[in-house]
Amino acid sequence: MGWRYAYRLSGTAFTELSLQAIYAFRQGNILPGGSPAELVPKARRRVIQSKAMVAGLLALLTLGASLALKDAAFLAPRLLSYPLAAPIFDAGVLTALLSLDVAFLWWTGLQILPSLLSSGVLPVLEPLPLDDTTLQRVAALVYFRLFDLPVLTILIVTPIAVGDALGFAAGLAILPGVFAAATFALALSLVTGRFFVRRVQGARGGGGSTVLRWTYLVIWVVPAFGMFGFVTLAPAFFSALAQLTNTAPSTGFNLLLLAFPFPLASLPSVAAGGTSALPLGPGGVVVLIAATVGYVLLAVGSAAWVGGAVRRVGLAPIGVATPAPALRFGLTVIGPIRSVLVKDLRIASRTPGYAFLILLPILDSLALGLLTYAPGSSTRGAESLALGAVTSSALLATFFGPAFFAIEVLAYSYGRTLPLSDRTLVLGKVALVLGIYLVSAGVVLGLVSLRISDPALFIGFVLAELPAVVAASLLELGLVLRRARRKGLPLVNLYAGTWTAILISIPGLIVASVPLVVFSSIQATSTSLALGLMAVAALVELAACTPVLFGRGTT
Repeated sequence: MGWRYAYRLSGTAFTELSLQAIYAFRQGNILPGGSPAELVPKARRRVIQSKAMVAGLLALLTLGASLALKDAAFLAPRLLSYPLAAPIFDAGVLTALLSLDVAFLWWTGLQILPSLLSSGVLPVLEPLPLDDTTLQRVAALVYFRLFDLPVLTILIVTPIAVGDALGFAAGLAILPGVFAAATFALALSLVTGRFFVRRVQGARGGGGSTVLRWTYLVIWVVPAFGMFGFVTLAPAFFSALAQLTNTAPSTGFNLLLLAFPFPLASLPSVAAGGTSALPLGPGGVVVLIAATVGYVLLAVGSAAWVGGAVRRVGLAPIGVATPAPALRFGLTVIGPIRSVLVKDLRIASRTPGYAFLILLPILDSLALGLLTYAPGSSTRGAESLALGAVTSSALLATFFGPAFFAIEVLAYSYGRTLPLSDRTLVLGKVALVLGIYLVSAGVVLGLVSLRISDPALFIGFVLAELPAVVAASLLELGLVLRRARRKGLPLVNLYAGTWTAILISIPGLIVASVPLVVFSSIQATSTSLALGLMAVAALVELAACTPVLFGRGTT
């Protein structure tokens, strides 16, 4: 059986994977009402939507890089305070682009690999009368289908954009770089995802295990968070690049050629202007060729490894095979809202996608708080950064609010038999959003308490914005719940209703932003008056948004 047959079979397997990812009926979720024939195309559309969002973001990054490449001679001397030749600037921009491509694909894979394993589609194929080669090909194709739109976007759009900016030869020269970036990202996703599923997701509970899980998650979130902070780090990167290129002979530049993905990102500059475009030291051409060939061969080897490892990973048990000691367990009764909050945190600690939504606002506040200690930062600047950190945490927590309903993909299979009302479920999610906001604010306060002159202003700002965060969460989650109940939809994962979740986040962001706008408009006149009016605006919004949840239509 050849690749053609394997591709057809992978299409059927991926359809099953899409159904499980959307409806999770094997985990006990309830299928929505309506014709069963509508479920398959709807699941396919929603999976395509999710992949299209990642592909669109990668295309926007490529477009931005292309614009920078076209105007390198104009942008480099105006954005940078030090001389940097246009070919080196181009290599730096493409290095950033390839690094971001790897990061986005890697994190996409880390978040969706648990869906592949929990769907159980690969073990179902094993009893079929298929040879090992065909089973291996099917598994590899199913895995690739999870990334096909983003990967094809990188492989097709990037060469076209680079070719349009630097010439046809440069467009061809970037092909080894995009191939290596895509291959390394898929391999990283499989390695880290397998480790997470085996060592973290399946770990038993307990205080020590919980700390260990969140430690792993923080380590993995930091590189992803670095993607959002790349603009802040870019000047330092180009400054170091300028220092290396201005030395003669440029031995440091030769060493930089050994670091992925810089040699592959430098090939378009060489294709457009020859080796003289780069400040190569003695033996620099040999280093460039050797590094390029080495990374391409490593990428080919990674692709071959991924093709064989997907099947083995798909058949591996999710749980951790460790004997459990005989212990006595007692039940502790807690409030229903707190129980929803604890349940969400426990599930998030075993799911990278949800953990990322929780940790991103907190790490964002941590980064902005640390910036207040940067050289040259004044007390006034520290106060502005502190308020900015709280503002960003409020908006991020609000924006991610509707996504927390996705946690119910697993919890609903257990919790729907419990005497939990819809309102209690929503209030538990609101408590999670509020907890993220307060933890973020506490992190900032702990960092900047010695850097600001008036901590009372900061605390007042946090408390004044708090009702607006609650109001925004009530509005968003109430709208999600009403829509689900009106259409008879089950509570499912992030693939379901992605566009709806984004649209519902918009009014929530507006609600959270109104008090912030009030404060910034009046602060110059009187800080005390600004805080007072900010609190009044937030309380009015809370009173206006509460009926969305507690009015008719929810129980």
